[in-house]
Amino acid sequence: MSQFNLLTDAWIPVRWLDGRSTRVSLKEAFLQSEAIEDLDCSPPERVSLMRLLVCLTQRANPPPEDESEADWEALRESLVGNVLAYLEQPEISRHFELFGPGPRFLQRKVATSKESVPASKLFPALASGNNATLFDQAGDDANARAFAPADLALALLSFQNFYPLYGAGYKGKGPCVDSNMVHTYFVGKDLLEAIVLACLDLDSIQIACPQGGLGQPLWELDDKTAAGKALATQSYLGRLVPRHRNLWLKDDGTGFWLEKDSLQYPAYEEIREPSATVVPVPKKAERRLLSARLERALWRDLHEITVVQAGQSHAPLTLQVHWEHVLKRTQLWTGALVTDLKAKIINTVESTRTVPRALFTPEGNTLYQKGMEEAEACSKKLWAAVKNYWETFKNDSPPIAQAQSYYWTALEGHLQLLLDAVASEDKADTERLRSEWRAVAYTQARAAFQRTCPAKTPRQMKAHMESLNRFRPAKKQPSKKDAA
Repeated sequence: MSQFNLLTDAWIPVRWLDGRSTRVSLKEAFLQSEAIEDLDCSPPERVSLMRLLVCLTQRANPPPEDESEADWEALRESLVGNVLAYLEQPEISRHFELFGPGPRFLQRKVATSKESVPASKLFPALASGNNATLFDQAGDDANARAFAPADLALALLSFQNFYPLYGAGYKGKGPCVDSNMVHTYFVGKDLLEAIVLACLDLDSIQIACPQGGLGQPLWELDDKTAAGKALATQSYLGRLVPRHRNLWLKDDGTGFWLEKDSLQYPAYEEIREPSATVVPVPKKAERRLLSARLERALWRDLHEITVVQAGQSHAPLTLQVHWEHVLKRTQLWTGALVTDLKAKIINTVESTRTVPRALFTPEGNTLYQKGMEEAEACSKKLWAAVKNYWETFKNDSPPIAQAQSYYWTALEGHLQLLLDAVASEDKADTERLRSEWRAVAYTQARAAFQRTCPAKTPRQMKAHMESLNRFRPAKKQPSKKDAA
């Protein structure tokens, strides 16, 4: 296989401002960052690429000491030139080769005497062995497929960041997959702005990595030493581009050799990923990472993701640093890789939504949270109504999940009401929008009940009418004073 250098060969999928979708090299991604609208890839690939771009940016440009807008503007002006100068250094550029006898990108030379692993293992969406996937059934490991270097480069980067437990006897996993954590970034008007909005200042870096601090990228370290290993796994720059598995790609692109020993990355609470959200555990004096769930859309947790005031849930550090500098309406990208919390990859989730900057204020955040509580109250009434209806027919598996899916999907179409209420500076207008939101939530809950609980036969009609009582407000119990 021919040589492939990540600095000069195209492998990063991007979408240009004119609508084209192509691949660019690492250097071109920086050179053309003001003409590139966004990355064009899956959630794990997006997070992994953003971490690589931020790592190079903050290695070549000293992180600001505070959160002043002037400091970030200065970073923006010097960013591209400093990164390119850093990558031109021979001792740096040689670490970005995908193949060859010398240093390789996110690889370490391992024993090649054992049987290799098919390269399809680097691609979660592809079949491997006897495990077919929805769009791929070619899992014949005896006749391993060869993959293009550009595809292997992106898959390798994503694998090292996100892969869960892999291989018998090894307990490490990618630092970005812990607890199915939700990752969040601001979406800039172009790639350059997105990179700046994903960078941290020195104080935030110390919060994220209290033991390792800023540190150095993995390719600058000798991780065979105790000091090098500590910086690689506990420092900010060391963790942004991880190598959680020691592997060596085959030159023909059909597989890789793997060994059990590798770097193990501390997880939360010892280290905090910059793009992760921390939330309190109900009824416990503990905190945990906000996790993605397939049955729960990410917009339902926006109030958790955007809390920046001390003493409550903690928004991602990437948001805390920059929220005061963004436009009155800004875009948030959220995404995650969903696993069974062990070794099985289940799916990915992502969402891009325009939100008002007021959502980050205590007043706006509280208003959104109350709106979600009102929606949850209607959801509980729907749950009780559907359960009551189907119990009449001795059905042990009522379509509660289906009803909930109908409800939340329909309600999402009206979410702008709540976001407009948060953004409004007129108190009367805010109350009007909140009232409309409550009415819509109630209406959609009733509609979901109608879809899953038919009323065609007399028996169904009777159960239907009785179950509708679950939507009525609970009667207030008379106080002892009133009873007297």
